[in-house]
Amino acid sequence: MAGGASVLISRHLGSDAARASLEDDLARRLNESGHTVLITPHLYHLPHGSDAWSEIAAFDGDLAVAGWISPRSLECLLREYAHREPVAAFDLSATESADEAFTAISDALGSAPVVRTPSSAHERIRELDLSVTERWYPVLDRSRCTSCRHCLQFCLFGVYDVVDRQVVAVLPDNCKNGCPACARVCPQGAVIFPLSDEPAIAGMPGTIMRPDAAARRMYYVRTGRRCPVCGEVAQAGSPPEGVATCEECGGPLGQPAATTPEPSPVHEEIDALIDALDDLAAGGGGE
Repeated sequence: MAGGASVLISRHLGSDAARASLEDDLARRLNESGHTVLITPHLYHLPHGSDAWSEIAAFDGDLAVAGWISPRSLECLLREYAHREPVAAFDLSATESADEAFTAISDALGSAPVVRTPSSAHERIRELDLSVTERWYPVLDRSRCTSCRHCLQFCLFGVYDVVDRQVVAVLPDNCKNGCPACARVCPQGAVIFPLSDEPAIAGMPGTIMRPDAAARRMYYVRTGRRCPVCGEVAQAGSPPEGVATCEECGGPLGQPAATTPEPSPVHEEIDALIDALDDLAAGGGGE
C-alpha cells in the first residue's frame, strides 16, 4: 500500500505518562513519514452517540488504527460505530516503544519515507480533545454474529435488542460492570469485552471464546436447532442417568454410557438356587 494512508491513534484512558509519550512519539513519526494522523480518546470509552464517530467515518483515505486493546476489538468498534473497515489494527500494549509500533504499522502499510517540514507535518496531526469516562459493555463481531438472539435471551440487564433483524447492544451501559456472561454463552464467539483479563473474551489474536458444555446445551434447547454433531434437537431437562450424551449439545445418544448386560434366564435360575441353598443352610443351623 502506498504511503500517505491515514492512521487513527486511540489514546489510553487515565494519566499514564509513559503511554502518552508513546502515543505522541508514534504520531510524530507517522506524520513525518507522510501519514495523516487522527488522535482520539480511547475508542472503547467513546460514547456511541458522539460526533467523534462521524468525524472518524469521514476521515480521508485508507485507515489504520492503533490503541490499547486487541486488534479485533479495534476493528469491530470501527465497523460498528464509524462504519469503517480498517486496513490494519495494532495493540499498543503489545509493543515496548514508539519505534516498535511505528515499524509494525509502516510495514503493514508498506509506506515509503517522506520528508516533511515541521510546519507541513504539524498540519497533518489532528486530535479530538474530548472527555470520556470508563465504560464496560459488549462489542459485537459482525463477522461471526448470526443474530441467533442467544445473548438477548440470556442477558438480565436489557442490553440487547433486535434492530432490522440484527442483534444490537441498544443499551450498552446497562451492562453490569465486569460481567462477561453473554460472551461465555455466545455459540459463535462473537461477543467481546475488550477490557476482560481473559484473552478469548478480550478478543486477543488466536483466541475465540467457546461456550462450555452447559452453555452449549442451553443454546440448542432454547433455539430448537439441530445439533450439527448428533443431528438431534435437544430437549429441556437432564438426560437419564447412565445414558451417553453428545459432546456438542449434551443430548442423550440413546445408549447406556456403561454397558450393564441384561441378566439371562440361566443367571436368574442360578441366583434363585443360591438363595434357596442359603435359606436351607440358615434353617438347618437353627434347628
